[in-house]
Amino acid sequence: MNKKLIIIFVAVIVVSLVASAIVFFAGSSSPGGAKLPPGVTLIQTPEQDEAEFPPGFPDPEEHFIKLPETPNLAEGKNVESGEATEAFVPANAVDGELTSYWESRGLPMDFTVDLADTHTIQTVAVRLNPAPIWEPRTQTFEVLVSTDGSTYTTVAPSERHQFDPDTGNIVRIDFSPVEARYVKFTFTKKSSGRSNGAQAAEIQVYE
Repeated sequence: MNKKLIIIFVAVIVVSLVASAIVFFAGSSSPGGAKLPPGVTLIQTPEQDEAEFPPGFPDPEEHFIKLPETPNLAEGKNVESGEATEAFVPANAVDGELTSYWESRGLPMDFTVDLADTHTIQTVAVRLNPAPIWEPRTQTFEVLVSTDGSTYTTVAPSERHQFDPDTGNIVRIDFSPVEARYVKFTFTKKSSGRSNGAQAAEIQVYE
């Protein structure tokens, strides 16, 4: 086949492909006028100011353990613990963000919140990130309170608590109202093998 015939042959193929594409995209069009393949429906993205669950998909927070509607007294307060791992410092557990967390370097470990003033409290909560990647686990801890930071009284004895993302990875503990300025959590065991320390995304205290 000479050079001229090759050029003609290639030109015929190119014209055929262009014609096929024109026929294929002529079936329908989008609101803006762009052609779409036959059978393809264009769905407009709904306008949203914030993240919303699509109709038919349940909001997972409906199954979260409920917490008091009163202010969280621990948020933004001074805290201290034993040695923490790398960037997972104690302040992460009172910053109001579930995506950051505190992690101790080993067990047992104390975590103490200074509420700045004496309050009558009756509920505390320890929370982990509710994302499913934070799989179910247990942590064993007790809760103690003090008005002077020296003498502590146990309000919730040491117990193994279950954290489950299906219920928000929340452990809520209620006890008889008691005056306290300092609230101490003493962690002794954890089931998850990914680290050797206690973990808390948020530690919360309520009147």
